[in-house]
Amino acid sequence: MAPDLSRAWKRSKRAPCTAADDIMTEILLLLPSRSILRFRAVCRSWAALLSSSAFTDAYAAKAAARAGRMDSFVFFAPSPTSPNRSTVAYSFTSSRCTAGVAAGQPLFTIDGVHADFLCLSSKPCHGAMLFSDTRPSGTYWVCNPSTGECFPLPKQRGSMIGSSAGLAYDDRANELKVIHLFGNDDAIRCEVYTLRDPSRRWRPARMDLELVAPWNMIEFREALLTEDLVTKAPPVFANGCLHWIVYSNRRDNPSGRHAVLCFSVATETFRALNAPASVAEYMELDENLPAVPLHLAELEGSLSLVHDLRRRGQARSWLDVWMLEDHAAGEWSLNYRIDVTPLLRARDAHCSPRFITVLGCSCDVLGKKEILIATSQHQVHAYDPDTGEVQLVLSVPKSVSHKEEAPAALWLGLYEDSLAWIGCQGHQEKQFLSALTKILVRLPAKSIARSMAVCTQWCSLIESESFVSAHMSVAERPKQRILMANNGQGRRAFFDFVPVQDWLQAPGHALAGTLVSDKIICSKPCHGLNLISTSDDDFLCNMSTGAIQCLGRRGKSRFRSHANPSGNAFSVGRSVGLGFDPSTGEHVAVEIGHISGAPACMVKTSSEKQWSCVGRPPRPVTDMPPAHVDGTLYWMSEPAHGRAVVTFDISARVFGILPCEPCSTMARFLSS
Repeated sequence: MAPDLSRAWKRSKRAPCTAADDIMTEILLLLPSRSILRFRAVCRSWAALLSSSAFTDAYAAKAAARAGRMDSFVFFAPSPTSPNRSTVAYSFTSSRCTAGVAAGQPLFTIDGVHADFLCLSSKPCHGAMLFSDTRPSGTYWVCNPSTGECFPLPKQRGSMIGSSAGLAYDDRANELKVIHLFGNDDAIRCEVYTLRDPSRRWRPARMDLELVAPWNMIEFREALLTEDLVTKAPPVFANGCLHWIVYSNRRDNPSGRHAVLCFSVATETFRALNAPASVAEYMELDENLPAVPLHLAELEGSLSLVHDLRRRGQARSWLDVWMLEDHAAGEWSLNYRIDVTPLLRARDAHCSPRFITVLGCSCDVLGKKEILIATSQHQVHAYDPDTGEVQLVLSVPKSVSHKEEAPAALWLGLYEDSLAWIGCQGHQEKQFLSALTKILVRLPAKSIARSMAVCTQWCSLIESESFVSAHMSVAERPKQRILMANNGQGRRAFFDFVPVQDWLQAPGHALAGTLVSDKIICSKPCHGLNLISTSDDDFLCNMSTGAIQCLGRRGKSRFRSHANPSGNAFSVGRSVGLGFDPSTGEHVAVEIGHISGAPACMVKTSSEKQWSCVGRPPRPVTDMPPAHVDGTLYWMSEPAHGRAVVTFDISARVFGILPCEPCSTMARFLSS
């Protein structure tokens, strides 16, 4: 054991270090990082040892030695409870280590990130990973899957034309940095963010990109825009530099070849390298070529350029892997030609994956070198350079991915064990927030709403999608109460809600004018929300917090509400109900009426600005409010058109019919 680690152990125990302590430390160094974090709670001496820089450095050295066999992966997928508003990171182990069964373990949840727009750096840098939201107002995030730390980087102000960022490690300063390139007006800017810098700000790089001669800035500007909008391929860190591909699409390029832009993390200077001369010109609009024909990778510590030579209709397909032999001279060599034809036919011969990405090098159980290749169809394959065979080592199940293919970029990355703190919440703060969450989710919703005023940290926690999901999943709920809807008071909008007991016990004069003047119908609670409907409008209400949102008119003047010939006491002359869409995690208001005299169905969610027409019901329905069960609404059909139950699957937006027993048959059954 290293002397500095021994001294750290002595300081933590305040006792001489023994052979048993050495053995215990060696055992701890072999454990997964998530176990190390839990063991910090054993006692103070263990917490001091496992938090010391000496142990962290020793653990990093052990983890680097184990990293040669990369059999663990990180997979980002839509959250099962809120797929459009949050993303869950899972850890997967190679199917060769799990007897062919891929079972993902949830690591953490990222609120406010839609997985369909996620762009991931597939190779970790000292255990940390960088991902981004590719939408125009997107944000860059840094996470450590081992510790569960994840935080967004500060957003840049002003408009950007093209944006690309990569994660790099500065050996001299022993720091992780994010390098960001973006277009601004007629120039390309470069900014640096140091993760553990207390200022939490971006700063300009030391060297301006415009000083890289003899490069054409217009060409690089177009290449940066192409990467941001088309390829979604993040830069790659290798040999102490971050590298971007610059596609040659213009005639004013002196060499007429693709180039690689290099940014030295230590000196913060740029230089340009020519790509291999035999790499064909990038044809952006050729539909027969793959979406990303060129991408960079790091193999065996060196920069590699991967040329995807797939072409629609050809019998065989392969990848050319070029290695940068001399970084100073810019000399390349073609080291591998990988036949990926079996990889394309692993699922369907007619369904080729849009993206194929080389993740890195690994070793199998016998120590033989392999090249790991991932696809946008959530699979990882291992290529054996000696035999040329390609073997499937991971296939993420549909129950986790929810989609056959990632729409924007790869959702897969390599997993690297690390105890490194990336600069966001410390372990004690994470423990505090975890304990606070467990307490708050068991409180009444009104108390939780009041708790948002405690501080900004509590407010952010309660507003997060992960907290909302945890609150909805708690089985222990207080008994349901009956509330009375009355006129809003003061500046309260539309309605107010009072428990029936309080309303009945109020003095007689206090009851006058409290009831709403119009007839209203309130739905049963649906995941905590109610729909209050009048003859004209609908209001989505949270009666626990008093929050109310008017859904507004149907948005089309030609839409007419359902007629109400019966005028029963449980109707406002409209057939409208509230349901929950489990695929998106949103509440949906559904109304059946008429457009130009024909039956029609309109839906509206709280996140959409307008109502939308989703078809016509198979039969006319009564104006009795529908019932909602497990994502489906149920109406009774009009008696004149035969007794039946009209169903509406909210997620699929599809109608159906359930037949009903005739009334006479039911009467005989009940009498018997």
